[in-house]
Amino acid sequence: MKRVQNAVLQLHRKRELKHQGKCSSGFPCQYLVVLFGLLCFPVSAHAENPVRIASNIGFDANWLAHALPDQRKFVTRLRAQKRPVIFESLPYNRFQEILESGEIDCVMGSKQADFKNSIATQSKIRFELRLFRREGVDLRSLPVVNVGILANLPRPHVPLSSEIHWHDLRNLDQAVELLVAGRLDAIVGDVTNIRMYGRTEIVQADLPPVITVNLSLICRNTEPLREFVGGFDSSMGVSSLRQSQPDESRYTVMNGW
Repeated sequence: MKRVQNAVLQLHRKRELKHQGKCSSGFPCQYLVVLFGLLCFPVSAHAENPVRIASNIGFDANWLAHALPDQRKFVTRLRAQKRPVIFESLPYNRFQEILESGEIDCVMGSKQADFKNSIATQSKIRFELRLFRREGVDLRSLPVVNVGILANLPRPHVPLSSEIHWHDLRNLDQAVELLVAGRLDAIVGDVTNIRMYGRTEIVQADLPPVITVNLSLICRNTEPLREFVGGFDSSMGVSSLRQSQPDESRYTVMNGW
């Protein structure tokens, strides 16, 4: 009988504690729940927030399938960081504004000096822009070579004795269309993007690159992003963070293609 009475008293006591918001230890239950959460989930608030990267190159699965090995390594290692990354396709002329305003975390660019209060990776992704022609067309035999180039690119030297006529184009889709139609003799592009069209009648001209582009990841200078940039460089085999980079290209191209 005494055991039954004790059990009844304990039950009433638990109900009173529950009504008062306390656990059997005497502490308010909600405090213990919060403490438990802090002990069990000590994860930085930045760990799961994606790093938003502006680029005018679409680094999607199709691009990766056609990318050169070093290009694929750069993007694959970038995606493999602890913090996820999101690429946002935006025009280059907006990069400075959105980075400095904090609308974006990082941009893919070649000239860090254009971005205030920024940091940049030592690791770079390299693009070589070359001339592409139609199969069977000998550019050296033409007195005049009509070359299509994106309007935001500089006019490079082309190692041909022919007279070069430049034609400004809106995008690479237009360039490929005009080349295949025979309205252009050649276009300027990088091998990865040209491969993505799957047009076997378009071949690379037997000439050296006309433009070389080295792009870094340029980010806002904040502690979380410094940690991200350092981690990425480490994964690429680079141990220290460099604030600025010398221009290693004959042509510094900030606009991409």
